[in-house]
Amino acid sequence: MKDRNKNITVIGLVLEDIFADFSKELISNVRNAIPDHEHIRLVVLPGRYYNPEIPSEIHDYNRIYNSVFEAGEICDFDGFIVHIGNLSTSRSHTIDESLVADFKKVPSVFIATNIENVTTVNYDNEAGIREAVECLVNINGLSRLCMLGGRSDNFDSILRKEIFIRCLEENGIRFSEENFIHTDMSLNCVAEATELLEKNPHVQAIFCVNDAAAKGLYTAMAAKGLVPGRDILVFGFDNTMMSTELIPSLSSIGCDRTTLGQKALELLLKKMNGEKAESAMIQTRLYGRESFDYEMYDYTVQELTEVNPAFIYRMFDDCFYRYRTEQISRENVNLRRLFVEFITKMLQAQKNRYMSPETFQEISRLIRIFFEKGAMKYTDPPKLLKSIERLQAGVNFVMPNVMLNRLFSEMKDQAIHAISNSSIRETGDLLESRIMMKDYLIAGMMQTGRTEFSREKALRAVSRLGLQNAALFMFEEPVCYHPEQKTVYPKTIRLCCVMKGGNIFYIDSKRQSCPISGIFYRHELSSKCSSFALFPVFYADKIYGYLLCGLTNDIFNSGEYIALLIGQNFYISDLHQRMLRAADTPADRQHPAGQS
Repeated sequence: MKDRNKNITVIGLVLEDIFADFSKELISNVRNAIPDHEHIRLVVLPGRYYNPEIPSEIHDYNRIYNSVFEAGEICDFDGFIVHIGNLSTSRSHTIDESLVADFKKVPSVFIATNIENVTTVNYDNEAGIREAVECLVNINGLSRLCMLGGRSDNFDSILRKEIFIRCLEENGIRFSEENFIHTDMSLNCVAEATELLEKNPHVQAIFCVNDAAAKGLYTAMAAKGLVPGRDILVFGFDNTMMSTELIPSLSSIGCDRTTLGQKALELLLKKMNGEKAESAMIQTRLYGRESFDYEMYDYTVQELTEVNPAFIYRMFDDCFYRYRTEQISRENVNLRRLFVEFITKMLQAQKNRYMSPETFQEISRLIRIFFEKGAMKYTDPPKLLKSIERLQAGVNFVMPNVMLNRLFSEMKDQAIHAISNSSIRETGDLLESRIMMKDYLIAGMMQTGRTEFSREKALRAVSRLGLQNAALFMFEEPVCYHPEQKTVYPKTIRLCCVMKGGNIFYIDSKRQSCPISGIFYRHELSSKCSSFALFPVFYADKIYGYLLCGLTNDIFNSGEYIALLIGQNFYISDLHQRMLRAADTPADRQHPAGQS
């Protein structure tokens, strides 16, 4: 890797819309692929989808917010993974093309793009789409299929439509533009989904360009009293966590074994080590759920009675398919091995037609550990329950066993208990976060009439935001951002405070200043946090600095909002100080003789 005489390697992950499910999955997959022995710090540069057709104020906001991409040029990075959909097509001018050149100055890998002369990682879109179409047409006997498409400037969106039409035609199904409609690939496509349904009242199945668009379709269908999987078969793309959370759960096409993030990091590390790295294609498959029933495997009686370890491993991989993207550290329980251990004991007892009380207690203990250690993060609840029922039915077909049935019931109970606890925690965390942000906003608002309100006061209020691991970097004076011009940033920036484990530490003024290029190497950053997101702190066209937040589930959704609150309070404090200075200025100095 490039020698910077530093102990830490910094990799930038450049993307748009950090709160989108696809972005969350991509970040998670890159994080999980980082080897434990590597001292790598991952920094996400999250922009916003730049669409000139949206209202002007949002359009202007997004342009200034996307100044975060310029951190890729002014800060030191050892490599980049880049996923920005509209860099890759005829509308690429909507995001400054010079940014691509900036990212290419160091080793870089681009995801889901057709940019030439760069290392890329793309989906093999065709494999999964073909699998779905052939099942719908040849197994389900359907012929009226539609597509809820994506943006005309998105590489994957264009390709998925072409492949879908080709697969239909190869299976003798006619497709017309009446069967298709564009969306912005977000949750906000209910109107487009409604139009598609009204144009095609007899549609039997709909392919959604991604899972987000599928959620919009679910809303449109609900308004018409239609149920996915019962009235219309529905499947999406990307196989994000959203697909498992929708009701009914969404069938979706996703990576077969290696994820986009895993492969991108693998290629990037090769390039950073001076090795050759060829562009790669990621195989896809269809993951069937309630909206489009599709099973890849079946459990036969012979397999259940043979107690074959390979079969049990396959059962785990089929059900807990997200686990294969997880890095297994020494500190973590190997859930795959644990699953095989207690299922083997259960099947062996069935084969021997005997289970001792001691064995029953041991299996029960292992099942509790399995779910307590987070097994439900890697599966879909409906899929798990269905797999347990299939396994239980197969075992009972050979010979019913009361103790085994009690263990199967405990597996279901533990799964439901784990889901319930996770939901309670998430609700509590969300409520606590909202209260803290409200308190911070109040702190700034109620200080505006007091003479002592200043940047220092605004800085002190940051402690009320409840950030766990973060750092606030501020320019000496705000930088005025001009979207049409090259913004000139100062050479230095000040590290004002850091948050570690929820505690805030203010940096002594003598130690605050550092080169802007080295902000990710400051030793004050939490050593227990290896992945961050960088948010611009600004108000209107004035950029005050950056908020560097350790990546947690709440930061995905609230990080941008927190940075906006900080920018607003700093703007108010500066405005207040200017008003105080103006009030202290004698009238004859404000209005020289002869002027009104």
